[in-house]
Amino acid sequence: MYDQVKFLLDNKLTLVLFNDDGYPMKLKNIYDPPAGLFIKGNIIDYANTLAIVGSRKATNYGLTVAYKFSRDISRYGIKIISGLAKGIDTAAHLGCLDADGVTIGVLGNGFKFIYPISNKEVINRIAIKGAVLTEFLPDEKPFPQNFPRRNRIISGLADFVLVVEATDRSGSLITARLALEQGKDVFAVPGNIFSINSVGTNNLIKDGAKLVSNIEDILSEYGISLKNNLYFGYNELELTIINILKIGAITIEELLERIDMEVNEVLKTIGKLECNGIIRRTFGNYITLND
Repeated sequence: MYDQVKFLLDNKLTLVLFNDDGYPMKLKNIYDPPAGLFIKGNIIDYANTLAIVGSRKATNYGLTVAYKFSRDISRYGIKIISGLAKGIDTAAHLGCLDADGVTIGVLGNGFKFIYPISNKEVINRIAIKGAVLTEFLPDEKPFPQNFPRRNRIISGLADFVLVVEATDRSGSLITARLALEQGKDVFAVPGNIFSINSVGTNNLIKDGAKLVSNIEDILSEYGISLKNNLYFGYNELELTIINILKIGAITIEELLERIDMEVNEVLKTIGKLECNGIIRRTFGNYITLND
C-alpha cells in the first residue's frame, strides 16, 4: 500500500472515489460505474464533450479526418475524449492539443504501464489543461480484457460519440454500442466501400448512426451554428488567440510566450482583432475578449 501511495505522490496523480466531489456525475449514471478514478492532470467539467474513436491501424484518410475534426471542433469549446490508442485515438488527441483545446484520455491500464509507450509525451501534454484517467490500479498491465471496460468510460463521459474508421470487429464499435445503451447519439464518418477500415463505420450508418461529412454536422448537435457564430471565418492564428483569451485576460507578453509564431505576425493579428472589436486592451497591458 505504501508503494502505491508513493507512486501516486511521485507522479502527481489524484484518486477520486465515487462519492467524492470531483467524480464525474455522468459516470454515476452508467451501468457498472468505476469505484474510483486515478487522474493525471485536472478535475474536468465534462459538459460539451465529444468522443472520437476508431481503428488503431488507421489509413491516412482516417488519421486526417480524426485530427482535423478534433482540431476544428475543439476551437468551439468542445472537449475531445478518446482512448490514447495508436491510430485514430492519438490523431484525435493531437488535433485538440494543437488547437490548444481540452482533451481527456482514458487508459485501459494503470499508470505504471503506459500503453502504447509512444504516447507518453502525449499524456504529458494532455495533463497540462486536460486529464488522463483510468479506473485501474497503477500496476495493472494493459490486458486485452481491460479495453472493453475502458470503452464504457469513454462513452459515459461523452455527450456524443464519433467513429471515424472501424473494421467489422473494431473495439470502437463496442464504444458505439455502449453509447447507444447509455442513450447517447452516435456519429460515423463514411468511408471507401472497398476498405476494411470502413466496414464498421458504413454499417453504423446503415443501422441509423448520423452520417457526418463536416464539423457543422456535429456542432449543430451542440446548438452551435457556424453562420451565426461570432468567430466563424477567422483564421487559425486568430482563433488561437481568441481561445486563449476565453480563459481570461493576459498580457501581450504572456500571449507571445504561448504562441510559437513570429512576434510581428502575432502583434499584427492582435491589432486586427482589436480593430474588429473582438478583443480590447485593458490596464497594465492586458488584453481580453470583448463581452
